[in-house]
Amino acid sequence: MHQKALDMENICIAFNGVQVLKNINFSLDKGEVCGLVGKNGAGKSTLLKIIQGLYRANSGEVRLFGENVKENHGRVFAYVGMIFQELSLIPEMTVLENIFLNNEIRKFDLVNIREEERRAVSFMKKYKIDIDIHKKIKKLSSADKQMVEICKAVLKNKKILLMDEPTAALDDEQAAKLYRMVKQLKEEGITILLITHHLQEIIDNCDSVAVIRDGEMTLGGETKNLSMEAMIKAMLGEEQTDLAFSRSISDIDRTQPVLELREIVTDFIKMPLSLRVYAGEVVGLAGLKGCGRTEVFRAIFGLDRLRSGEIYIFGKKANIKSTTDAVKAGVFLIPESRRFQGLSVDHSIKFNIELPLLKRLTRRFLVDERESNRVVDDYIERVHIKANSRGDKVKSLSGGNQQKVVISKALATTPRILLMDDPTYGVDVGAKAEIMKIIDQFKMSGGTVLLASSEIEEINQNCNRIFILKNRKLVGELSNEDYMTVTQDSLAAAIQ
Repeated sequence: MHQKALDMENICIAFNGVQVLKNINFSLDKGEVCGLVGKNGAGKSTLLKIIQGLYRANSGEVRLFGENVKENHGRVFAYVGMIFQELSLIPEMTVLENIFLNNEIRKFDLVNIREEERRAVSFMKKYKIDIDIHKKIKKLSSADKQMVEICKAVLKNKKILLMDEPTAALDDEQAAKLYRMVKQLKEEGITILLITHHLQEIIDNCDSVAVIRDGEMTLGGETKNLSMEAMIKAMLGEEQTDLAFSRSISDIDRTQPVLELREIVTDFIKMPLSLRVYAGEVVGLAGLKGCGRTEVFRAIFGLDRLRSGEIYIFGKKANIKSTTDAVKAGVFLIPESRRFQGLSVDHSIKFNIELPLLKRLTRRFLVDERESNRVVDDYIERVHIKANSRGDKVKSLSGGNQQKVVISKALATTPRILLMDDPTYGVDVGAKAEIMKIIDQFKMSGGTVLLASSEIEEINQNCNRIFILKNRKLVGELSNEDYMTVTQDSLAAAIQ
């Protein structure tokens, strides 16, 4: 008989009178790897916070290895470790310092650095992790930072690991490395519950799956007995959401490019890079992580100074030296990291959307509140931001709705060119489809989109043409006017 690591019975929790979780019944065996999936806002993070002991359920019971959490709340922290999507490491400290932070090994009231080094190196060797423990966190790759987070938890003898989108910022090779470690931890008897929007990862790497929708468990069972279609149906219910919806095909006039890069060079793009995009196009930038797509966007948007080369917009040379210059020229960037680069999460939806519009909304040194509210409400409705009001703080929204606020900010400036750097990072399949429909509508209104994505299917399903980048150089171009010529397999082969 399998030992239960986690057992949750009839868990209910509400915030401000709104029921967030409803009679959740959920359990995990010791050494089980389970994928937890659901739309943004479905209740996944709340469930993890209850397991972690950060929230207490209004009713129901949580048991860890047979112990009732309510009777012995301190055991939660002994058993459960959390690896957050937004990593909790301190960049200026070393790997070793982060691993043992607030858990230092002491001898005679002094930190025993030699013993910490011995344990850290032994752990790294055991799990085949090649990381210099004396290197500062800020110098590590995203994959290595994830490994350090896991090291922290396991070296604290955590028996249950909760992972929130562990592979969201990783390429395929890095993700494979992480899942190899997950498999080894499973063999050591550690129980793992992970959230991911990549359903194929769950099928390939998890023993079981649990689907949550609107605060209720709608599906659960062994992955070998469940199809991806069944998971999506359980996530979305009656919603008709399909990433492969019919894209609009427009007649593209290639007489004059809307945007042209002529042999641009920056501190990060060493080899001259040239490309052209036209009105009504969605053009993809495809390549492995670090290929240079973000650097191309930064150059266009005025974040990185051109060392040489020129940018032309509608046939006229553009002198873009700042983001303000870019916005005036009709260009807007939706950045790779919405929380750190695209939003002020402690402020309201209204504040974020109106921020780039303040000059336009100002009348005699005062913001026209009526006009501002009209514009904000219009975009909340247009892009389907789910919120109680325009005054809601952005940090209270789900990841998909936060991204819609970023897109609303961009669209409100009436751009002609949208630069979208991984716009569906960390959002569920429903929100992905909504974002792609927004792109399609923008294209049909005559706008131009440069789209980069870490997911190959988003590039081949949404782009008329695709530029291939390797080592910050443009090495090829693929035509995909019917959205079917370039397959996922052919694109995956092209970027290798």
